[in-house]
Amino acid sequence: MKICAISFHCCPFSLLGGDGTGGMNVYLRELCSALTSYPEVKIDIFTRIQNPMIREIKYFSPQARVVHLRGGPERPMDRTKLYDFLPEFSRNLESFIYQERESYDLVYSHYWLSGLVGEGIRHKFNLPLAHIYHTLAFLKERVLREEPREHESRIRAERHLAYVSDAIISSSGEEMQSLVDEYGISSSKGRIIYPGVNKKLFYPLEDRMVLREMRCREKDRIILYVGRIDPAKGLMTVIEALELLKKRDLPLYSQLKLIVVGGGRKKEDLPGNKEFIRIKEAIREKKLTGKVIFLGSKKQSQLHKYYSAAEALVMPSLYESFGLVPVEAMACGTPALVSRIGEMRYIVQEGRNGFSFRPNNPSSLASCLEHFFSNKESLWDAEKIRQNAIKNFSWGKTAEETYSLFRRLRREKASITTIFQPDESLRPV
Repeated sequence: MKICAISFHCCPFSLLGGDGTGGMNVYLRELCSALTSYPEVKIDIFTRIQNPMIREIKYFSPQARVVHLRGGPERPMDRTKLYDFLPEFSRNLESFIYQERESYDLVYSHYWLSGLVGEGIRHKFNLPLAHIYHTLAFLKERVLREEPREHESRIRAERHLAYVSDAIISSSGEEMQSLVDEYGISSSKGRIIYPGVNKKLFYPLEDRMVLREMRCREKDRIILYVGRIDPAKGLMTVIEALELLKKRDLPLYSQLKLIVVGGGRKKEDLPGNKEFIRIKEAIREKKLTGKVIFLGSKKQSQLHKYYSAAEALVMPSLYESFGLVPVEAMACGTPALVSRIGEMRYIVQEGRNGFSFRPNNPSSLASCLEHFFSNKESLWDAEKIRQNAIKNFSWGKTAEETYSLFRRLRREKASITTIFQPDESLRPV
């Protein structure tokens, strides 16, 4: 089985935590690596060139490679500005298939931009298309309640992909139900497949040197945030919760430190991030300087050091399909404090591996922090937290379920003729 995977805006090897990088990068790399444990599977991941120095075909296993193609300026770009470069990328992908005489069994597209490219390949080569959204614009806009930042074609494209795809994969039961309700997709087309955690990358580690890097003392109570600095990620909720703890004049406040990992490909990228600027201004106004330490983005192979050094991970997202970060923290034995949204409501078992709080509610988070630290010594069993995470979330299981779906699609070899007419205004030309 040869798979044509399309990830137009997101390279699996990009540094995590920058604009447009994060869980999707991890998902692509880990799942595709796990899929190649099946001897018959070979995968090509097609992505746009974001660095003129990285143009080559890059293998990350004997059966899986990343192919970089021209698709707009050869530099990182805001993904909301990439739509106009889809035609160029699509032409280059088709040329690659013809020139290399590749014969694929299936198209596997990630995110709406890639889905539009994938539809063209599906049509051109008569292949089944499996699509995963990762996030949905109509769900995101419901919770952000601000001027839409997404490209104007996104919602229309996501609806269109629900009709023309042969299978829709989601990491969340809630998201899948929203697709059924909003777009009317059939239950036979949708498939819920949870992501996993790499237990070889995420494990407990005691490293006193990381405390020095975080500018923390051993007596500090460390809470850790890992992710992009983006309004949807809710970091401002944590800042406002710290202010509430300060106003309550609790001993806990004097001990707390918030460590932020993410926000740019390099630490120097942070000042150019609008949300980072907004958060830094809030920190100054609320006189929290010294309480919040920004470390910039880190390689995935380094993250376990920070997870292990923290007493708790905090994930205050306003919208999240699944949420890989809490599972990674738990695999390191660290409890997670998460917004009560999406699958995170089920990943976190209250009092066993963390607590949850109401999203976008600083008061709820402040109370959650108080409750967590007041029960710290009596409740948490790091080894049980780790074992529960790696037992329930395995990339091997994710690959098994994905492979089973792909085999079914290949057998069915769905006809390109559907009851839905393609939306020619969306297809790259």
